[in-house]
Amino acid sequence: MSFQIEITKSINFLKRGKILLYPTDTVWGLGCDAFNINAINKIYKIKKRNSFKPMIFLVESINRLQNLVGKLSDFTKQIILENYKKKPITIIYQFKKNYKNKTLYKLSYNKTLAVRLTYDIFCSNLIKKLNKPIISTSANISGCITPKSFSEIDPQILKNVDYIVNFRRKEKSVYDSSKIIKINSNKIKILRF
Repeated sequence: MSFQIEITKSINFLKRGKILLYPTDTVWGLGCDAFNINAINKIYKIKKRNSFKPMIFLVESINRLQNLVGKLSDFTKQIILENYKKKPITIIYQFKKNYKNKTLYKLSYNKTLAVRLTYDIFCSNLIKKLNKPIISTSANISGCITPKSFSEIDPQILKNVDYIVNFRRKEKSVYDSSKIIKINSNKIKILRF
């Protein structure tokens, strides 16, 4: 299958509120349209994950990131640009009081949102073509070991998703997960390394 065919197929599933199993810049992930509550609830069900545990949103550009969380400080932009190609980095952002997207507000945790700027070619193209952020969460049952390759994914996950992307299935993940940080007043707090 060609890269473009996989992007097109994946977008068709995402637009219909379906769940993808797809390669990311870290491990294989479960994903959906980040603004589709029903699809997000289905991911929680597939993973057997507590619905109070937030999931990461993927974006492919600083512009989309700022549309999602508001204007970034120069310090935050510098941290992102210095780090995101070295090891994927997820940043916890505080919502502004006047945030308008009710769906996104419901998905936030304690008025925060975890967002990762991805450099992965597949994810970046998917987000660009969908023209929306996508959800990214590891393709495992909650509490179980995160698979480092497609071949290690639990059969329960495989049978419950709507589409499995046919790309990079033989590769092993370079990273177990992204680093998660929070930035407050130009101070960095590392939440997961």
